[in-house]
Amino acid sequence: MLVAVLVAGATALGAPADAATKDPCKVLTTSEISKAFDDATVAKGEKGFSTAVNATCNFEVDAGTTLPSGTVSITVMTTGAKAAYDGIKKFEGYAPLPEVSKAVYNEQLSVINTLKGSILLGVQGNFVATDPIRTVDVKSQLIGLTKTGLKRV
Repeated sequence: MLVAVLVAGATALGAPADAATKDPCKVLTTSEISKAFDDATVAKGEKGFSTAVNATCNFEVDAGTTLPSGTVSITVMTTGAKAAYDGIKKFEGYAPLPEVSKAVYNEQLSVINTLKGSILLGVQGNFVATDPIRTVDVKSQLIGLTKTGLKRV
């Protein structure tokens, strides 16, 4: 949620692969998210924080064989995307992500923000283990989901 605020201020019913969407709940399908997270059960996306320039959709992910339960949040920014991308690149903790063109990754926030034309796509994963309490690294899953999502925005 912090990323949505940063990007604003800074998924998964699915859309055909060739149709561009601005609806964050259509950027990824529940099956795509499930596949990325050990075939875990994924709830239908629920609209989250939205403004006139961006919208967010949150997908609850059940625990899988190797990961705890968590949330995948998709944010699509349609206005001011380049300025927002240029700005977040300067925030502490963001680094270029070589696996995805025009993307930055923040490990602490577990988010990838990617500029594609006039759209800024944010893919964030919040997965917390409880013994001991710690954030679980889901960077590789986020990279795959980002690459898939970029085909639809």
